[in-house]
Amino acid sequence: MQTLEDIKLAYEEALLNGKTREGYELIQEALNEGQSLIDIYLIIAEAMYSIGDLWETNDISIAQEHAATAITQFVLTQISAESIKHYSPLDTKAFIFSIESNTHYLGIQMIKSVFNVYGIQTFDYGPNVPNTDIVNEISEKQPHYVAYSVSMPDHIDKAKQLSQMIRECPTGTSPMIIIGGYAFVKEPHLLEQVDHDYYFPTILELEDWLREQTNMIPSNT
Repeated sequence: MQTLEDIKLAYEEALLNGKTREGYELIQEALNEGQSLIDIYLIIAEAMYSIGDLWETNDISIAQEHAATAITQFVLTQISAESIKHYSPLDTKAFIFSIESNTHYLGIQMIKSVFNVYGIQTFDYGPNVPNTDIVNEISEKQPHYVAYSVSMPDHIDKAKQLSQMIRECPTGTSPMIIIGGYAFVKEPHLLEQVDHDYYFPTILELEDWLREQTNMIPSNT
């Protein structure tokens, strides 16, 4: 069995060379060999962080970065069914989305799958959702958790605004706020600016927390 580092490097190479089939088969083979879904998500996240760093330093073009994102989007779609094979729904709801002005989607797609593994009903609102829409949805559906991603430092103002709006929701409808995203990985001090209940730097920490919250040990993680 290949090590996780070997899989990550091979996956990055597939992304940089635009090889969709090779990237998918690599990930699927790792799952078939017994690698956990969480480890696969960590590999994919780290690979995409590396791609993002290459783009920021102009070592790859915007076109190459977009192509890598498209490949990973395809791979995640193909393996997402793994997250609900043993789905046992709880009476718990979570909103998952990227903060207003954030058009990145891959991270929240993985987060949604992890919540599903632990039986939590998810409402996936996608990227770049207006804060007012989220607050209206909170009032209507009353979720237990609101989890959103902040990918870039210039998204922080919208994140600060949303957290404040959530805190001002009527008593009984204010959910716990979970935040994450590349912005906090790159600039950890930004965490101090956004009101939140939980921050998870990686999916691994999120999974550990969900395991404690639900007392579940899913067979496919």
